[in-house]
Amino acid sequence: MSEVWPLLRPLCRKLALLGWASSAAGMAAGLAVAIASGTRLSPMMSTLQLVAGLCMAVSVASFVAAAGLQPRARAQAQAGVKRSSIAPRGRELQLDYAGEFPATVQAFLLGSLAFLAGAVAFACAGLVLQSGPSVQSVAFCQVFLLGAAASGFTFMLFSKVTPRPTDR
Repeated sequence: MSEVWPLLRPLCRKLALLGWASSAAGMAAGLAVAIASGTRLSPMMSTLQLVAGLCMAVSVASFVAAAGLQPRARAQAQAGVKRSSIAPRGRELQLDYAGEFPATVQAFLLGSLAFLAGAVAFACAGLVLQSGPSVQSVAFCQVFLLGAAASGFTFMLFSKVTPRPTDR
């Protein structure tokens, strides 16, 4: 990750940090609701549920903006070649020899799929209850969806700056 992080544009890094912070706050609020709430939500737990929902919206919006603003690795390499006739140096050259995504970048995709599976499991568990989805199952779904969004968009963002085998 230390090789890939500097390749993100400063605005994209700030947006990603906002997304991760929002995800962490939303997960904390969702876990508080899921663990500390009873069968009904108190006004404080309703507020935490609202905070978790708003954090999810901010998180997704910031990651989408960061991924959209970050140019692809091929475009960066071509821009670097236009500025100088010398091939890419340093970290860019190291990444070219990698041949595929670093294991940490691939782990974000796997983590996203695992979180998504957790969200589906809690959604299904909530739907099979006779009383319908409980407050806890909704909150856990929210936590797992936030985790899936954070991991998935992190994978998208870092995969844009990591060259693929065809980019050589």
